[in-house]
This record gives sequence, C-alpha cells and structure tokens, in this order.
Amino acid sequence: MLHAHIPYVRQPEDDITLEERWFCEAVADSYLPFIEMCDRLLADDVRFRLTLSLSPTLLDQLEDPLMQRKLRQHLAALRELSSREVFRLWGDADFGPTAIHYADRYSRLEKLYDQLGGDLIGKLRSLRDNGCVELITCAATHAFLPLVKNDAMLRIQLEAAVTEFRRHFGTAPAGIWLPECGYTPAVEPHLQALGLRFFVVDAHAWAVAAPEAQAGAPLRTRGGACAFARDPEASEQVWSAAKGYPGDADYREYYRDIGFDLGQDDAAEWAYIKPYVLPDGERIHTGLKYHRITGPAAAGDAKAPYHPARAAAKAQQHAEHFVASRVAQLRRLAGQRPAAAEPPVIVCPYDAELFGHWWYEGPQWLEAVLRGLDAARDADVVVSTTTLGAACACAADTEAELPVSSWGRGGYAEVWLQPRSQWVHPLLHAAEDRLARAARMQRGDACARALNQAARELMLAQSSDWTFILDADTFTTYAARRIQDHVAQCHQLLEAIEQQQIEQLSLLTDAREKLTPFLPTLDFRNVTFAFADAPDIKPVTESRPQPVPIPLSTQVVQALDLSRTNVRKLSILMLAWEYPPRVIGGLARAVCDLSEQLAASGHIIHVITCFTEEAPAYAVVNGVHVHRAHILQSIQPTGFLDWVFQMNLAFTDTILRLSQQLHFDVIHAHDWLVYYTAKEVKETLGLPLVATIHATEYGRNQGKLETETSQRIHRLEAKLMASADRLIVCSSFMLNEIRSLFEPAADTLICIPNGVQPFQPPEPDAGSVNPILSPAIQGAGVGTRIICFLGRLVHEKGVHVLIDAMPAVFAQFPNAKLVIAGAGPTLPSLQAQAAGLGERICFTGFLDEHDKRLLLHAAELCVFPSLYEPFGLVALEAMASCTPLIVSDTGGLAEIVEHYVDGFNVPPADRGALSRQIILALEQPQLAKALAQTGLIKVQTRYHFHTIRQATSEVYYQLADRFVHPIGIFRH
Repeated sequence: MLHAHIPYVRQPEDDITLEERWFCEAVADSYLPFIEMCDRLLADDVRFRLTLSLSPTLLDQLEDPLMQRKLRQHLAALRELSSREVFRLWGDADFGPTAIHYADRYSRLEKLYDQLGGDLIGKLRSLRDNGCVELITCAATHAFLPLVKNDAMLRIQLEAAVTEFRRHFGTAPAGIWLPECGYTPAVEPHLQALGLRFFVVDAHAWAVAAPEAQAGAPLRTRGGACAFARDPEASEQVWSAAKGYPGDADYREYYRDIGFDLGQDDAAEWAYIKPYVLPDGERIHTGLKYHRITGPAAAGDAKAPYHPARAAAKAQQHAEHFVASRVAQLRRLAGQRPAAAEPPVIVCPYDAELFGHWWYEGPQWLEAVLRGLDAARDADVVVSTTTLGAACACAADTEAELPVSSWGRGGYAEVWLQPRSQWVHPLLHAAEDRLARAARMQRGDACARALNQAARELMLAQSSDWTFILDADTFTTYAARRIQDHVAQCHQLLEAIEQQQIEQLSLLTDAREKLTPFLPTLDFRNVTFAFADAPDIKPVTESRPQPVPIPLSTQVVQALDLSRTNVRKLSILMLAWEYPPRVIGGLARAVCDLSEQLAASGHIIHVITCFTEEAPAYAVVNGVHVHRAHILQSIQPTGFLDWVFQMNLAFTDTILRLSQQLHFDVIHAHDWLVYYTAKEVKETLGLPLVATIHATEYGRNQGKLETETSQRIHRLEAKLMASADRLIVCSSFMLNEIRSLFEPAADTLICIPNGVQPFQPPEPDAGSVNPILSPAIQGAGVGTRIICFLGRLVHEKGVHVLIDAMPAVFAQFPNAKLVIAGAGPTLPSLQAQAAGLGERICFTGFLDEHDKRLLLHAAELCVFPSLYEPFGLVALEAMASCTPLIVSDTGGLAEIVEHYVDGFNVPPADRGALSRQIILALEQPQLAKALAQTGLIKVQTRYHFHTIRQATSEVYYQLADRFVHPIGIFRH
C-alpha cells in the first residue's frame, strides 16, 4: 500500500518556488516512475494488485493548469541539464555513465508526461479500471485527526475528501488512509456515514485493542469499519534507519547534489548551474547526484562514485530477500491458524515518495518485489498480492475498540504536539469554534462563499505537514507562517461575515479563491447537521476578535517557559545610543516600544541614552525612566568611533552613579555601539548581560568589510556577543546570519521579533509640523496616486532602486507621486538622481510620529526595496495602518510579508520587477487593499506586544535567577 501526498504549495508566481519543487520532484521522482512500473508489469502480464491513497491536496495540484505548466518546465529543465551533463562529463570513467543514465531517464519521463498530456489523474483512473491498482482517499488537507477538536471539522475533512475523490474518479472511495495513521474513535460515525469501509493503523494500536487476536487478521471496529495493522517486520526492512534497505552503501546518496557541489569556488561552474537553481540564486537539489551512500563514516568528499548498474543489482537482491521474508512469514502465520480460517494478510504501507525521491532505487526494488511475488504465487499457493478492499471483503469479524494512535514517534501524538508546536492547536481550536458559530449565520450567497473559503483556510492550516516540519526543525519559518497566515485569513473572513460587510466579503473571497483554487466543490451546507451539534460559544462583543498571541518564532529557544507564573518585577538597565526624540533609525523605535511595554507589565526600566536638546536629562516617559548622558565631545573632531568611545564613558559614569542608589537585575544592550559600557557594568556590578543585535556591519555592507572602520565595528560586534549571556535577534534571517558570522553558543541565541503599536489615524485638525509633507500629500491634486517610502536614507535601504523604477511607473500613471520620507547620508545623491523627474518625487526629510501616520494614511502604496534588512519595522507600521505595501524579498522583510497573501514581494535590486509590481498594485487597488487587510490581521496576531514582552521577560527571569545568590549577593 502506497500513500501519495504533497501539501498544498501552489503559488501564483510564474517561477517555481522552493516549496513547489516538492510537488514537482515528487511527480518526476516517484509518481511518473510508478506509472512506468505499472505499464511494464502489465505489458509483461505480471499479476499484481496494490492500494494507492491519494490526498486531495495532491489531486488538486495535479489538476491545476498552473502547476502542470510548472511541472512541465521542471521536467524540461531536468532533461536539458542531464543532456548538458553528458557533455560535461564525457570520458569521465567515474561519473560519465551516470550522466548518460540520467539523460536517458529524464528524456523518457518527459516523453511519458507529454504522452499523458499532463493528465496523471486520468492515467491513475485507467490503472484502477484495469484492476491492478485500488485507489482510496485521505483527509482533505492531511490533518492529524486525533488533534481536531470538533466533529464539524472532522466531518469537513472527511466529506470534502470523498467529494473530491468522486469528482476526479467518478465513484466514491471505499477506504481511507488516515493521515499519519492517526486514529481517534471520533472518526467512526463519519467513516460509517461516508461509506469508508477500511483504514490502516499502526501495529501497537491493533495489539492494544485485541492482544488475543491472531496476527495477520484485520479487526472490525465498533463503527463497522475494517482496521488493518501495519506489519512491523515488513516495515522495519524498509523504514529502519539502521537495518532498512535504503541505507545500503551502494545506493545513491540523496544529500550530495550538483546543485550544491558545482560553483563553490569556480565562477564558470556557477554560471553553468545557476539556471537550474532557484531564480534568486538559492542553491537547491537539482536531482543529479553522482555519489553513493558509501558507508556511515563517509561524509562530504569521502563519498564514492555512484554506479547505477551496481545499485540496480542490489535492489534486485534486496527485493528477493523481501519476497523470501514475506513467503516465510506467511507460512508461519498460516501454520498458526485453523484450517478453515481466512488466509493471513500482511499489510506493507509506505509513503509513495519514498520510492524514487528519497530512495532512488525504490521503484526498481518495488517492481522486482511485485515480479517476485507473482513468481512465488506460481510456486506456492499461499502467496498473492491483493488490495485492502479485497482483503476487507473476506475479513474476520473480530471486533475491538481501537485506542487513539499514530505511526509517528512514540505511537501517539508526540510528533504533532510537542514543545515546538504546542502553540498551534489552541489557535486551530479557537478558529474551529468560531467557524462553527459562523456556520449558523447563513445569510446569503456572499456569506456562504466566504464561509466556504474560511473553512478552506482553516483546513489548510490543519495540515499535519506543518507541525511535522516544526518537529523536524527544518523549514520551520515557512511552516509556522503557513499556519499563522491561514488562521489569520480564516478569522478575517469570519469577522466580515459576523459584521455583514458584504462588499469586503466579496473582495476578500475573490482574492483568496484566486490564490488557493482548492476544493472547488466545498459547501458548508453539506455538513450543517454537524455544526448544529457544536458547542454554543459566546458571541464576539467587539468588532474585531481579540488578538491571539502567536509564537514569536519557531526558532525561539525551547527553554523559554512562556507560562511562567513568576510575577517578580525586575529592574532593567536598557542601553541604546538612540531613543525618542533622538531617532536615527529603527532601533530607537524598537527600544522605546519594548521599554514601554515592559514598564506597563510592571518591570522597572531605566534607559541610558544620549543627551538631546529636545528632552531633559532625566524624565519618566510612559513609565520608563530615561537618563540622557552628556557626551564631552561631538562626533566631528575625532571621528565616529572615537565619539562612540566617549559616549560609552558617559554612559558608564551615569550607571555607576545610579548604582549607588538603585538596584539593577539585568543589563540589556542594543547593538555594538554600547559594548564598552555593557562589558564594564557587567563586570563591575556582577550583572547578567542580554544583547539584542539589530543588524551587522557585514550585512549592511553586503558582505564586504573593506574599511578599517567596518573591520573595527565587526570586531566590536563579536566582542559584545562573546560577553553576552543571551543574544536576541529579531528574525530568523538574523539568527542564521549571526550563527554563520560569529558562531555563538547554541544556548545563548534567541529569536524574538519586534512588535508594533496599534495604528492611530492622524488627528484631522492637528496639522503637520513638517513644512514639506503637507503640500506633498494635501496639495498633490485630486486623483494623485501617492507612493511612499519611509526610512533612513542609506544605501542598504535600496531607495536608489525605487527611484530607478519610477519612470516606468510615471509613464503608466502620470498622476502618481513618490514621497520619500527620511534622512541620511545618501540624501544628496538620491536628490541628484531624482532631479530629472521633477516634482513627481518629493523628499520630506525626517518625520515625527504624527507626520508618519499622516503619510501612511494618505499613501495608496508603501514601498520598501531594501537590499539588506534584518527585520523591517517600517513594514509592520505600514501593515498596522492597513496600507498596501511592496517589499524586497530579503532578510526580515521576506519573513514579514508573504507575496500575494498580505503584500507583494520583489527580488532585491531589480528595478524592472519593482516597477512592474508597483504598476500592478496601482492597476488593481482592490486586490492591494484586500492583501493589506490580511496584513493588518497578521500584525494584530503574530506581532502582538503581549507575547513579545512575555518572552523578553522570561529571558530576564532566567538570567536573574542564575545570577542571584540565595542571600541576595550578586555574583557572576
């Protein structure tokens, strides 16, 4: 039995994304070879029968014209690259024959796909009609059913799957693959109502339910379904990491691929391989691998060359061993049964993608197994292949009550519910309850469509793939984002339903249906009876649901105990060279917001920062004690780094004076500029040190440290990190950058994003204090399309790219105007660059908070084309203002904004792509506004300050507890 499934990864972009390659690789490596195998077996009159389960997410993507086109491009690229490899490796005795093998293989698979007209579903239907392959379904989005809360959602998952199966294959499925073999007794009434007569559970569930039952016999559940047990002996021979066939030394090594091997130190090689990796240059597996596993001790260059003929011989040998083992097992089981009993059944379920994708020789092995079992059938009547449906028809009537179980680690729910994913299911359950409540509000076609889409969003969030990825700790950022964004979309639709916002409902539903054309026949009215039994939930009393705290990052260290009940208030020294009203960049805003949030929660916050004429030397601002230190010299006479040293001397003197009267628990330093103070105070007062790294000199300079100043700053960053007891970064991008540049201890590095305060619209009568802003936005004329940028004017912000993109925009929209708000060293060069475009580009200089809100309120579109961006707080501010935005697909911005979900992404430094995206956003303002609405929901959930301050407080508590002696004496 093979289970075929790929999560729903479709994206609207023309280029194939990394996650879409999962789909393309599964088809090229596993599904097309499976079809080839079946055709060969049928041509040779081999008698074989097997069961194949197909998830609705896979079927809908196989049917999707956009995914078919991307798949065709993928196959063409494989054929092209493998043909080029033949010439590159011509005459190479080690790798040349393998290159020829690949060229033949991918040319053959591309031809097969073309012969099928891209219709793999039709081909599977014909194999079913032939009688050799039994097709069954799976839950609609592969949800782990034991963790679904309501009967209503269980019914939707199962009924939608049956409906999709019938749409694709013309008949209802007789059985189902429960995702992850995840069984719960709650599914029984739904299986019975939908005619799903059989499924598979793991062996331990079968043994617990009926320890006295004979091995090799299925069970009948209380609901009347037939439960087959996965055979542990057959499973171990394939799945076991230690004993399984796929680990043999002669088989192909999966992780050694020319997508990573070529071009590491050779520009010509990189130019050769670059067209076959992702469009942004990110390296990926191409599918062409020339090394074998070799052995457990072999790594990297120690891997020996791969020989396809030798691996094929080994696959044949392993197949013969597997067949002999099953024949012996069947003889043993038959000898233990009464003569009149039904023959024993061995159920061997595997993921279809194992064969070909992960285990390259898997299709050869499987074909040899089926041929061997057919031959054994002639030699010994006890052996034959069958399907689950056929075995179910003659199964014994032993009845038992199965426990909740799965085939995952530990046998229950551990894989899908553990520390990394414990935040997920409360979110899903809350959305389930709200969907159940909304289902009782059937008020016209617009609401019905929106409710259907809300159900799709929640079902997509329920996919077990995302929590599996969180457990595996691989593509965790992507998986967490998929969960959070689908849940946010669900809530946004339900909010509009509850408020009867019919026009917005249509816009939102249209946008989401276009992005996710999935389960097209889904109709909530088919499961109304299930909703009728849902618990009565108190209605929402506010116009918008309360923000649901969502975990800050899947990279947040597991040791954080966010449920801590410790309410002890701490005294924190916060060190930052800028703090409002002295604002140079985003650091000031981030430190101010965090300080005020911590103070609001009861902590005592003392901020040490630079003196400014605009504020007193000491003040309590929104609960925060702000101490502004006088610095003895200005920046100009001796240079910036010398001024930084003088600033640290002033900070240190201020703190030491304060320490004579005040008690502190923790130092929190922000960026390298306060390193000297942080180190001195830590050692003098014996305090723990937390450091937040907002950006790196390496990143700001695009990987170049060419000047002595840059090199000194880089060294100071390293020293700060070495001194810190905990390092906080604001994004997964920064986390990876810090790891690669400085290699800090694993237990010190924590990812906690910045947050943003709720957006307050500008007061209409307050006026603008900026003399340029008001004319720019209020005197622009009726119908002016205002595009804005806000931020510090430095090279890494990419404003020069935006200016280069604007002529094409102005040609399409003569009434467009670009307003650039901010100050910085590149202002003169940017003004010179924009001079030829006249008054259509306006520079306002620095804006205070009121004027910033005024500009965001007036702008139709915000654009942030950064070349390097550790986080991107200004993007959060735009989202909080519900202003549509375009950002570079880089750094923290790429984590905040998801393309066509809550904004638009473009490659960094690509003025053509940027101009095209601006034009599209201006051409489709309703789409842009719908995405902005989704962005607003994301800000209110994922970047909510409640969770951010809670996680930061927990860092403080852990260090304060470590550094405090039982009698109250501080020690290091």
